[in-house]
Amino acid sequence: MVYAIRVRKKDAERTRKKLVKGGLLDDRWSIVEDGDFIIFPVKRKIDGSEEFHLPPREKKISPYQKIKKIIEDERIPDFWEKIGDIILLPPFPQYKKKGKIVGEAFAKVLKAKTVAAYIGTEGELRKPKVEILYGKDTETVHIENGIRYKLDIARIMFSSGNVDERIRMGRMNVQGEIIVDLFAGIGYFTLPLAKYGKAKKVYACEKNPVAIWYLIENLKLNSIQNVIPVLGDNRKVAPMHIADRVILGYIHTDKFLNLGFNVLKKSGGVIHYHDTFTSEELEWKPGQNLKYYGKKNGFRVEILRKKRIKSYAPHIWHVVVDARAIPKD
Repeated sequence: MVYAIRVRKKDAERTRKKLVKGGLLDDRWSIVEDGDFIIFPVKRKIDGSEEFHLPPREKKISPYQKIKKIIEDERIPDFWEKIGDIILLPPFPQYKKKGKIVGEAFAKVLKAKTVAAYIGTEGELRKPKVEILYGKDTETVHIENGIRYKLDIARIMFSSGNVDERIRMGRMNVQGEIIVDLFAGIGYFTLPLAKYGKAKKVYACEKNPVAIWYLIENLKLNSIQNVIPVLGDNRKVAPMHIADRVILGYIHTDKFLNLGFNVLKKSGGVIHYHDTFTSEELEWKPGQNLKYYGKKNGFRVEILRKKRIKSYAPHIWHVVVDARAIPKD
């Protein structure tokens, strides 16, 4: 038997808030509906309370707790990325010895077809290095903000940390604009700009032939027809003096700012400049870089927005800066 109070449904929410505020609601027991009434369990006998038979409240167990219960090892990762139906884990001390057991547990709890440990990247094109712990198939379709991104996690990078920026690109009104995405990849920013932003045309430049193949696949998957994929080094293949907006959506792109300003129309436009900066550099260096190359190409630069996307390393941030290039008088 449990002490509880029985109130009419119309008074239920007000009563619940009052009990929570007073620290009286007993969360060991279920709140029960009884016809036109709701029964709230309380921690002790209070005015209006009676004794009731109430079922115990079912406690929710987190996915991580479920995985730990299966594996019985404290040293498993407490962080992971789910890309489509594939789980990517950071490298962990036991992944070589217990990789199979860990992979099976993560796959079972998180309903994944493949589980892999992400070791790092290699080469100029940042090809992922992964160790497969469970399953075989490394190709998947990741759905984010209504957009399908097809990729192979063993061949192409996909960062969940950039999700807010991808969503922001999709919310921009770029109707009628010509956009050049200088580091298009599989379409991280190109797809939301083309699909939701209603851009007139997006030139998607990408050096990695694997990435451009998946970009073309993703255009088909999302029924997008206003994108022109451009394979090659953007310094050689990017169209000049054509864009209303330029995306420099990689990192360490300061050496590509000169190209970015050259891609803009002579009447100017907007640049979205991604780069990494230390905490001390955040206030001054992004603007300095943009203004230097803007001036070099006959523009004055107005900083519209600056935002940290994610931590890149201790005291170093991946930052995006939106800037407007205005022709000098």
